[in-house]
Amino acid sequence: MENRLIIRPAAEGDLPAIFALYGELAKAYDQKDDSGEAWREAWQDKRQHILVAERDGEIVGTLTCIVIPNLGHGGQPWAALTNVVVAAAHRGQGIGTALMAEASRLAKAANCYKIVLSSNLVRTEAHEFYRRLGWRQTHIGFSLE
Repeated sequence: MENRLIIRPAAEGDLPAIFALYGELAKAYDQKDDSGEAWREAWQDKRQHILVAERDGEIVGTLTCIVIPNLGHGGQPWAALTNVVVAAAHRGQGIGTALMAEASRLAKAANCYKIVLSSNLVRTEAHEFYRRLGWRQTHIGFSLE
């Protein structure tokens, strides 16, 4: 077992593992049957970067980095990170750090002036992880569902 970590763009065959990881975020996560269509739409959008972390053939983490066009800031886009999750059994091994570094690299390559993410209030361990990476809490978020 070589224990090598690979961060790469997700492929359609990764979907079951990605959805299992999403299930760790919310145990009641309900994936609709149209996931294949949603995947194709996201995959064809060159502004969306769905990344996976693979170790020894197993998908152990994922995140999505979305580059968003912007009229302000001299037309510079910004990036949003979402669906950030590392399998519970693999946390503390640098996987999240590697995923976040690759997302940061993608955002910089797209000339983004900022990268934002939101995290559920109850995910205090994730908040500490983001702080350790140098992220700062700068805004209060609101949502309509």
